[in-house]
Amino acid sequence: MSLFDSEISKNIWNGKIPIKITLDPTETDIYGIDRTLDPIYLEVPRCSYLPLITKQIQNTLTGLGMKIPEEDFSSVWYQDSNRQPLKWHYPIGLLFDLYSNLDSLPWSLTLCFKDLPTDILLLKPTPETMQDMFMSMVKEADFLRHGTTKKVMNLSKRDQSQLWQSLASDRYDDFWTVNRQLVEFSDSNLRNIPFRIYLPDNCPVIQELISFYGDSEKEIVPTIETVLRKTVPELLDQETLETISIIVHGIELPLDTPMNWAYENLSFADNFLHIVILSKPITI
Repeated sequence: MSLFDSEISKNIWNGKIPIKITLDPTETDIYGIDRTLDPIYLEVPRCSYLPLITKQIQNTLTGLGMKIPEEDFSSVWYQDSNRQPLKWHYPIGLLFDLYSNLDSLPWSLTLCFKDLPTDILLLKPTPETMQDMFMSMVKEADFLRHGTTKKVMNLSKRDQSQLWQSLASDRYDDFWTVNRQLVEFSDSNLRNIPFRIYLPDNCPVIQELISFYGDSEKEIVPTIETVLRKTVPELLDQETLETISIIVHGIELPLDTPMNWAYENLSFADNFLHIVILSKPITI
């Protein structure tokens, strides 16, 4: 039985993050800018991606008369106030949960044109590359759920285009017209939950096979705690539990949250549930 709640889904989709973007001051002279430009303020969807907002910024800078070659925008990258390069193929909401102070808004980012840190970030952070990365994640999620990518592969070219374009232009209804074909299911054909766990301090991302039904004979549905016990059991001693928060879309989830409910209602547009483990601030 589906646990999908359209109201929750729409509220998640409509989640926005206010961002303040400044240009790297060490690069402005390259483009003949002899003054400090005011920051650019945007309100961006949590489910969107940095290459999509680059296009907005390009239009803004062009409107201000800046002569920046088109090809330079194909290597734009961003870093936060701690000079942490941000992985452009991650959803913006995931990046915000990972690296921001959740109480500090707007989120301050620096846009850089030069010296893309290729040891951390992938090449070609363009909307076209991002579309390919997004569709790859959607296919992976489909395979984890059903053991095949037939649902994605059977989409028409028009539907595949609509899936991406509706995300890029923030059109919820158009997105779900297509995505519903991918995520609707019968209980008998579900396999594994598409999820990833992100730990503090840039630890490797954790992804393991967890069935929608933790014990098919007893029909036990796995919870957040079940998944953590299997993937990162060292986090579940009482002393450690008191020092961490489990975050999805900026929401702290209790350990007894059913994973199937969380997946159906809190997944990102790529149909993955991205779970962030944060260290709680130390109080004195």
